[in-house]
Amino acid sequence: MQKRPARIARTKAWAFLSIATVCTALACSNLLDVKAPDAIGTGTLEVPANAGLLVNSAIGDFYCAYGSYVVATGLMSGELQETTLTASRWSYDRRDIASNETAYSTNDCTSLGTYTPLSVSRFTADHALKLLEGWTDADSVANRIDLIAQAATYSGYSRLLLGEGFCAAAIDGGPQLSSQQLFQLAVAKFDTAITNAQAASDDSIGNLALVGRARAKLDAGDNAGAATDAALVPNGFDFELIYDAATDYRSNRVFSENNGHSVTVAPAYQGLGDPRVPVTDAHRLAGDEQTPLFLQGKYVDASASIPLGSYVEAQLILAEATGGSGAITILNNLRATVPLAPLASSSDPAVITADIAQERARWLWLEGTHLFDVRRLSLPLVPAAGLNYSITYSKGGVYGSETCMPIPDVETNNNPNARG
Repeated sequence: MQKRPARIARTKAWAFLSIATVCTALACSNLLDVKAPDAIGTGTLEVPANAGLLVNSAIGDFYCAYGSYVVATGLMSGELQETTLTASRWSYDRRDIASNETAYSTNDCTSLGTYTPLSVSRFTADHALKLLEGWTDADSVANRIDLIAQAATYSGYSRLLLGEGFCAAAIDGGPQLSSQQLFQLAVAKFDTAITNAQAASDDSIGNLALVGRARAKLDAGDNAGAATDAALVPNGFDFELIYDAATDYRSNRVFSENNGHSVTVAPAYQGLGDPRVPVTDAHRLAGDEQTPLFLQGKYVDASASIPLGSYVEAQLILAEATGGSGAITILNNLRATVPLAPLASSSDPAVITADIAQERARWLWLEGTHLFDVRRLSLPLVPAAGLNYSITYSKGGVYGSETCMPIPDVETNNNPNARG
């Protein structure tokens, strides 16, 4: 199976990355178990009979992007610590990514590329959505409305993660878009997803899109809208991406990076004694032969599922959007399910925000949310900016203050509309 190009292509080159050309092993393994080359001519697969295949291809692209994103943002936000001797990987952990670094823009699911995989995921979902909306019932597309809901959901999540993880991003050769603009675009895609999921009676996708829309609204500062959406998510809802150890493209990246001794659990999450943050001391050194290795226990193997949206996340969004004593009540209701002792009541906004931040950090640990929590809630950087890089020993340089990744040169060099 050929891999995708490792660079963001210009708009004209996107034909080689479109859904019609990207039925990789990742995307097809659970559907038809077929392999197709990347450079199939445009239109070869873009027929109504292949609608399900096209959407599954787009979902597969998201799987690829999401695993790397969770690890990369976990390093940037202090959930994980880099433990290799590969200097090109250190920028995430050091929070000083330069726009000319290729490590974070590569489109290789077995590395820690983020920008290109998310951009490919966004494009393939968009393209599937465009085709599905262009077809009609007369084209005999099975489950067309439900497929529209699915494509729109992953299109929305791709934009949401680009907005949370990056300082700016560009879409289809267009200008740089701010995080706020990306959140608004994500909301629009989730609108489409929810409408069509309701029409198709697909509660699972409908609730996932509700969580995504609530998250995007919270990120954008629309607390009232976020609270309304979050309150609609039913108790017990949990949507997870099912990974597969049999293929590198679809293995759980958190597990493989940690158990491969490339990353360790960061000190802030070691020894908490909290069942939501299961961590074990491996009693050995990590890959750099300097740093003690601590293993996360949230994902027990390379086939472990990673949550994408849940009732718990919706309640955490509702707590933050509600604020005040109501937030503490919501947090304590969640804690009682573990069970954990209730948080003390408080009317101090700073205390309430700290409680919200802590509960989010523990409930959503290693789910790709904490980096933007640091931005949105103005949380302290851990380790602090300016300290010598690496907790155990000096690798050179100091910790930076980045809380988002820059738009990479691979985008701006190939897209004149995104420059400056």
